[in-house]
Amino acid sequence: MSINTNSPAKSLENGKSKDKLKDLIFRDWEAEFTPRIQFEVKSRKEVFTFEDAVLKSIGRRTEFDELMISYSGFISSDPLLNNDYYKYVNSYAQGKELNLKYFKHNKTKLLEYYVKFDKDKKYNPFNKPQYESYVLFMMLKLKGHYKLEYDEVFNVKQVGSREYNPMTSIPSVIRGELPFEVKEFDIYRAFYTFLCNQLGIKQNADVYRLIDKRKFNTLLNLHSGCKNTTIAGVRSQLACVFGERVDEVITDKCFNNNGTLFNHLTVYEKQAIESFVTANNLKNFVRLHDGIFILSDAVCEVLELENVLFKIKECIKPPIENEIVNFYSSDGFGSDIKTSPKRYADFFIQEKFIRVSEAGNDTITIFKDSNNVINPFNYKTDLVPFCKYNINDFFTDGIENQIAKDSQNAIIQSLQLLTPIPLIYNQDTKTTCGIPFKNGFVELNFFDTIIKPYSEVSGFFAPHAAQQREFKFDNNQSVFEVFLCMVSTGKDSRTESLTDSENKTFHDFKSMFGYLLHTYKDESFNPAIILSDAKANDLSRNGGRGKSLITKAIAEVRTVMLKAGSEFDPNYLFNFSDLTKSHQVYVIDDVMAGFNYNSLYTQISGGINCHRKGKPATMIDFKESPKIIITTNWSYRVEENSTSTQRRFFEYQLTDYFNLKRTPKDVFGHVLFDEWDVKEWHRFYTFCFGCVELYFDNGLQRIEYNKIDDNYRANFNNDVMAGEMERIMSEVLILDHFTASDFMAIYKRHDSEFRFDHLFTHKNVKHLIDTYLKYHSIKMNYSQRLRQWQK
Repeated sequence: MSINTNSPAKSLENGKSKDKLKDLIFRDWEAEFTPRIQFEVKSRKEVFTFEDAVLKSIGRRTEFDELMISYSGFISSDPLLNNDYYKYVNSYAQGKELNLKYFKHNKTKLLEYYVKFDKDKKYNPFNKPQYESYVLFMMLKLKGHYKLEYDEVFNVKQVGSREYNPMTSIPSVIRGELPFEVKEFDIYRAFYTFLCNQLGIKQNADVYRLIDKRKFNTLLNLHSGCKNTTIAGVRSQLACVFGERVDEVITDKCFNNNGTLFNHLTVYEKQAIESFVTANNLKNFVRLHDGIFILSDAVCEVLELENVLFKIKECIKPPIENEIVNFYSSDGFGSDIKTSPKRYADFFIQEKFIRVSEAGNDTITIFKDSNNVINPFNYKTDLVPFCKYNINDFFTDGIENQIAKDSQNAIIQSLQLLTPIPLIYNQDTKTTCGIPFKNGFVELNFFDTIIKPYSEVSGFFAPHAAQQREFKFDNNQSVFEVFLCMVSTGKDSRTESLTDSENKTFHDFKSMFGYLLHTYKDESFNPAIILSDAKANDLSRNGGRGKSLITKAIAEVRTVMLKAGSEFDPNYLFNFSDLTKSHQVYVIDDVMAGFNYNSLYTQISGGINCHRKGKPATMIDFKESPKIIITTNWSYRVEENSTSTQRRFFEYQLTDYFNLKRTPKDVFGHVLFDEWDVKEWHRFYTFCFGCVELYFDNGLQRIEYNKIDDNYRANFNNDVMAGEMERIMSEVLILDHFTASDFMAIYKRHDSEFRFDHLFTHKNVKHLIDTYLKYHSIKMNYSQRLRQWQK
């Protein structure tokens, strides 16, 4: 049996559809090919299938056989599933919108398809039978097996000077889905070139800077039948290209007869295409308007003919604008799913997962990074849901099952493939201070303030509220600036003038605030800041001065760990068990009277050893450790000659402008921070940079307070202690001189009610007597040689 493979057998006789006629080209060949191969190999199989014929035909195929087998295999592989436009639009039409994040090409063009479908639910730009017909057409044409009688089968038509074929009926975004590579030569600036040749004028290389290309072609197609269109209007818009000769382009005849100019120009187009084909001796090609498609290995050397230039497009597939990977591949129907540890690892790297390394920690630690902001990620429980969320297929069941299977093997193995990165948080330098915002990293230096993209910033950031806020400079007075003036000077700067002394105090408070915002630490100068109440009586803890709002303000800029003073026991081993390198400021809030400030010497001057229950202790080096703030409602005692203590602690006393009866909300009419709008946040952060700049200029300034009263209240902070001191001193002060032993003898007398309470000891009695004498302005000299106080 033999069937003529060069004609669409019986196709027109039955009046079948064009798509079925095209299918018959393949079916007729298949019907001839299968028995021919069975006969040639002398197979005795009762049922000899097409697949058998393909397997047995190696070495026996004609060129046409090879082409049709290639076509069959290619179409069977569902090539459109590899095209994102087809995949996304097809899924959208079925009611599921895939994730645009994974779309590889121009998202605007894709959304245009969505809009067209929304307007017409029957709209289907990706007709699969049309596409398969296009593939067969291109294979027959470019491989040299096309016959003129196929024109009717493929509905090839000549309309005017243009040819319309299967390529013109499918979207450009799927034309590249072919079993071989092709390239396109098209006329460069076709219509403009033809018009310049017609007018005999030189082409302007920058014509499309003078006028948009799409607008130019649209104007050429306008005519008198278009609404709100005049010939004068069209000519005026094209005058920038053709000048005074624009009338020769847009003639009355062309404008008043729709299609006249277009038809005229496509004649030149056809002539140029035919000249190009002849000059390059092309046999197998497909024309698409002003372009020619040929196999990628075909050679064309003549690219310019009579001022008409042809330019090449090596690839006709949609350009990839979004290089993105997913952790799997599939056949588009939720089957044939492929994953691997390497594929998962590449996906996790793309999604900004990082594996960090820390000294002494051999476990896998995963963070998720966004703009250098890293969040600890519970990979054991959250990676599988994360992968599930990123499935980007219409059918998901098979992929979900695969993820579940991989959870204990491939996914964990993929994390081991991630290159560990040292966990180093961003730190200010001695001369710079930066804050991470949503719109970039804002950095202040001695000369300027700049906004950097995060790609230019070294180190990581812990998650923080500031990163969710846009920042713009606003030098108007902020609410917090007014507040800080009130708590430092006792005055409202909006209505009251500050004295020189008060102005200096306010500046010192601002420098202190800037010092705390600056994360750089100097080993030679790194005092802890004490926020206390001015004139605290140490009998009642009134509070409400605004200390917590200052620490809250710092927390709006830096990562702060707050520890209640009642929970902080200097002798407790695990005080810093939850401290990490991400914390930039450590607040011990509301410490009690008698707090042992000296117990913090090591943490202020050196690194912090963080003992963690059930785990090895970790050391946070000095440079990476937080600055320390201590707040108290009680008096802070300073020993006059204790330079070591004074060097390590700087005190800032808050006035009683705010108290329980007058709160910041009463004064400002809103809750600070919680009820601020965007502009107020801009003003606050601008003020913060101003405070840091002031600190850079002036340094941290100690405010000298009269500590006699504070020391007295701190030492005699209860009625029993104060009363017993008065009783004993009333006896020794009548003497011309007395010793500490004389004092202790009276305290330990059998009639002393508190003699067993250890209120006074040989270790503290001298200091307490000196404090008492100074507070009461009693002039007595202490003789070191005799160890006694003398009048």
